[in-house]
Amino acid sequence: LKNRNYLNDSMPKWDASEIYPQSIIIIDLNNIAYINDNYGHEEGDKVIAEAANILIRNQAENSEIIRTNGNEFLIYMVEYEEKQVVAYIRKLNKEFKELSHGFGAALGYSIIQDAIKTIDDAINEATLDMRSNKEEANN
Repeated sequence: LKNRNYLNDSMPKWDASEIYPQSIIIIDLNNIAYINDNYGHEEGDKVIAEAANILIRNQAENSEIIRTNGNEFLIYMVEYEEKQVVAYIRKLNKEFKELSHGFGAALGYSIIQDAIKTIDDAINEATLDMRSNKEEANN
C-alpha cells in the first residue's frame, strides 16, 4: 500500500482536480494496542496485514488506498456518489468483522462536491465521523 508520504505528495494534485465528487474514507482498526499488549506485536501486525488485504481485495476503481500510520488507512475515491460510498463502507465493515480477534474497525467518510472543501477539510471531517462511529460502537 501507499504511505503517508504519497498522501502528502498527492493532496495538492487532488485539491487541484475539478472532477467531483471526491471522497475520503478513514479506517481505524479497533484495539490493535490491546492485541499487541496481550498477544504480541507480531499478532497485531498480522491483523493489520489482514486489513490491508481486505482493502486490496475490495479496492474500487478510481480509488487509492493509503496506510497513514500503524493501524489507520485512508481511501481516496473519485466520481462516487454518497450512496455508493456508504454501500462500499458497509461492505468493508462486514469484511473487517472477520479480522482475527473480532474487533473490526471504525470507518468515517467525507464527500467533496466542489472546490470549496479541501482534501485536508475532508480528512478532518472523515476522522471526526470515524471517531463518532468508534464511540457509538463502544457504548
